Amino acid sequence: MSRQFPNLKYNENQTLDLYLTERTGQPLVVCIHGGGFISGDKADKRCRQSAELLTANGLNCASLAYSLAPADKRFSKWPRNLFDIADAMVWLQNHASQYQYDFGRLGMLGFSAGCCLSNLYILGGSQIFDGFSYNTPVFKPLALAGFYGPYDFPSRQAERRSGDDKLNLEHSPSYWFKKNGQYAPPVLHIHGNRDTVVYLDQHERFQSDYHSRNLSFKAIIVDGFGHSFAPRDTNESGHNIDLSQEIADFFSLHLA
Repeated sequence: MSRQFPNLKYNENQTLDLYLTERTGQPLVVCIHGGGFISGDKADKRCRQSAELLTANGLNCASLAYSLAPADKRFSKWPRNLFDIADAMVWLQNHASQYQYDFGRLGMLGFSAGCCLSNLYILGGSQIFDGFSYNTPVFKPLALAGFYGPYDFPSRQAERRSGDDKLNLEHSPSYWFKKNGQYAPPVLHIHGNRDTVVYLDQHERFQSDYHSRNLSFKAIIVDGFGHSFAPRDTNESGHNIDLSQEIADFFSLHLA
């Protein structure tokens, strides 16, 4: 059973939920929900499951809310949504002693849009925030686990990318991977082979970039699943998956 602290305000408009193990001084994994930048919730099925599996394995979890755009203006909250992630990180670092987790052993876990924002935070580093003149400390998570994250917006289907070429680049982890090249932690990336929202080629581009620098990238392709599945889930054909142990083992290895 975890200790839960819901709806902690981390900036003027956004909140986070903390799920803490009984044992103090354990690592922290920051979970960021999906929803195409227009929807989703920090307490949805995917995030609740993640918090449950992490705390069951001795890891703390912080699940974040962030700014969401209207459905017809998908990119209108950029880069405010990324600034929210940075604000939450600063809050979590400042409150580590109060809640007794080890912020120095930090991981990130993101679903779809949340995976993209996690990747942008990590791969963009201070450079992405400097480019927007947003003054914030930027931390370096030791590992990223992501589900079906968009990676390269210029190559996405038209309805899923912006009409602004500059924005598409800025919004692409691939762009920052090539531009920065400074820090890229071990990755576990999970993708369904029937995903019609974030095509499998996005996963393949992500993996290829990591392999080009001999960086640690573990891929799990889930047969028969599309988009938005949780760590434990059932597809339309009734096939069950449970990736809890793979996720827990990945973070336990890299946050030890």
